[in-house]
This record gives sequence, C-alpha cells and structure tokens, in this order.
Amino acid sequence: MLKLKLAELIDERGLNTRQLSKKTGIRWNTIADMAENKSKAWSPDNLNKIMEALELNDISQLINYEKEQQG
Repeated sequence: MLKLKLAELIDERGLNTRQLSKKTGIRWNTIADMAENKSKAWSPDNLNKIMEALELNDISQLINYEKEQQG
C-alpha cells in the first residue's frame, strides 16, 4: 500500500497543514486528508506542488510503500 509521509515532513519543517496549503495553493482540507492518508487518490499536480514547496528531490521522500499483511 502506498502511503504519504506528508505529516512527518510537515512536522520536520515546523509547518502545519494550513501553512502548506498557502505555500502550494492546495485546499487545506485536501492537504489535511493527504497528511492523514485519508485520500484515495493523489493528483500528480498536487504531488508536484508539495514536492516543490517542501524542496524534495525524489518522490520516495514523499511516498512510502508498505506491503499489506494478508490473512
């Protein structure tokens, strides 16, 4: 399962979801849902804006893959 590391990244940078919303132009509710991994789909445009705002160089800094446990 793919998960965003957005909450950790926001925290590391001393930001909150509203501040990131202002930096990216993405609605606050969308950022909050993404940070809590409640979003089922992420638009490439939003991911790009977040990458730029947080000065990330690699998508793996933002997205993590966790193998789902079966059974």
